[in-house]
Amino acid sequence: MKVVDSGRMAAIDREAQRSFAIPEIVLMEDAGRGIFESVRDIVWNGAPPRGPVVFLCGRGNNGGDALVVARHCRLAGINDLAVVLGAGEPPAEKPAGLHLKIVRSMGIRVLDYTGSESRQAQALIKRSHWLIDGLLGTGLSGEVRSPMSRLIRLCNEASAFRIAVDIPSGIGDAYRHGYIAYRADCTLTVQVPKLCLYLPYARGYCGTIHTIAGVFPPQLLETEDIPGRLIDRSLKQRLLVPLNPETHKGGRGHVAVFAGSEGTTGAAWLSSTAAARARAGLVTLFIDRELYGSSLSKYGSVMLRAWRGEAPELDRYNTLLVGPGWGTSDQRQRILGRLLASGLSGVLDADGISLLARLRKEGGVSLNGRWILTPHPGELSRLLGTGIRELLEDPLPPLLRTAAELQAIVVLKGHCSYVASPEGRYGILDGMNPAMATGGSGDVLAGMCAGLLASGCTPEDAATLAVRLHSEIGRKLYEQNGCFLAEDMLPAVSAACGQGQGSRAEAWER
Repeated sequence: MKVVDSGRMAAIDREAQRSFAIPEIVLMEDAGRGIFESVRDIVWNGAPPRGPVVFLCGRGNNGGDALVVARHCRLAGINDLAVVLGAGEPPAEKPAGLHLKIVRSMGIRVLDYTGSESRQAQALIKRSHWLIDGLLGTGLSGEVRSPMSRLIRLCNEASAFRIAVDIPSGIGDAYRHGYIAYRADCTLTVQVPKLCLYLPYARGYCGTIHTIAGVFPPQLLETEDIPGRLIDRSLKQRLLVPLNPETHKGGRGHVAVFAGSEGTTGAAWLSSTAAARARAGLVTLFIDRELYGSSLSKYGSVMLRAWRGEAPELDRYNTLLVGPGWGTSDQRQRILGRLLASGLSGVLDADGISLLARLRKEGGVSLNGRWILTPHPGELSRLLGTGIRELLEDPLPPLLRTAAELQAIVVLKGHCSYVASPEGRYGILDGMNPAMATGGSGDVLAGMCAGLLASGCTPEDAATLAVRLHSEIGRKLYEQNGCFLAEDMLPAVSAACGQGQGSRAEAWER
């Protein structure tokens, strides 16, 4: 499923009217009806509201969409309805103005929050059972100002179930940490998910996100120049291709892992074991000689090589994994430089990314399209030389810029994870799983990336698949067991990376 920013969504809307002759009011009707059907199926679901249903309407198209929903609710038999106008009446000549006239003619109560009915509107919101937000849309270019901000705060304090039409009011491409926004329990976004819903500081305001299809012509959404997409189940199914039944362990690739140091051997075990379970045929862990003896009993299918930091021969390997718990000494930095110059594909994680940041300061670094980086926000901020808050307020531009400069796939890990390619494509994984915030889960992800890369996936496919499968494993464990340890994920990696059904050639074309 594609993801678009507000500018592209506005262009799709205009093109639907210009090239497909669909009037704006028809688009509004289709969007509102689709939102109503989702409210009926997801929120209502056989249990009608036990109190007032209040629609919060602005002067633009989001307000018009909400008014269409109000009409359909009345037609479906919900009688305790009211509309609260958050910025006065929409222009009578606009579609939203026509829909306001319709709901009034149907006897639905309309209160103007900006006028003499403000207190009545406040009292109604406080005792509402559902609040349906259509105050502001994607065109918002800054922070919400008063009196709208006061209205949003009032809604957030209400005990009602809060629904957002398309996006929660206050959220937009320019949303920044600390801005006021409507805190939705459920967001019903029209036709295609909006990029701003997945901004790290905005995502928590959106609740569960559902997409309303059937509004815009599919031709407008299938063009190749939309670079973003959700890393959803359908993408995973296309990317996870079947293994060749005639393959052998050499054919599934050999990963050389450079990880672990005094006190962090767990990172080496997690990452190398995950690689072995993620389709790689062979995995060899290079571990410091002084740690070799104490580590032997932990490993079965992963082979161990004791070494003293000399540059190893790499002829037998096709993929490298560098960094989990590895340390950041000058010696490690020199070795990393040689590994990057080997011409092999690989994955850089944790300390490997910190070392790369130092190498970058000493001169230009290009990873030639063969490497995957898997930083968390702190590691990426060090690589970019920027603050974590600044990065998380709008992560995609610096992420794409870094991918292009390094010629690498860059994965930003978090409750929403991003996968950026040097060519400008990006994927977003909607995670929102607090149980994943456990030490070592990132080491498992790095190992999964390496295993899939070794087995024949492109770096972009390997990173995208690993992010999706890693999230699915964590979701199932959380549902079954609650909080878990990173090592609990390992048995599920093999099953998640098992039989595929997709076609890699088709994956990014759909």
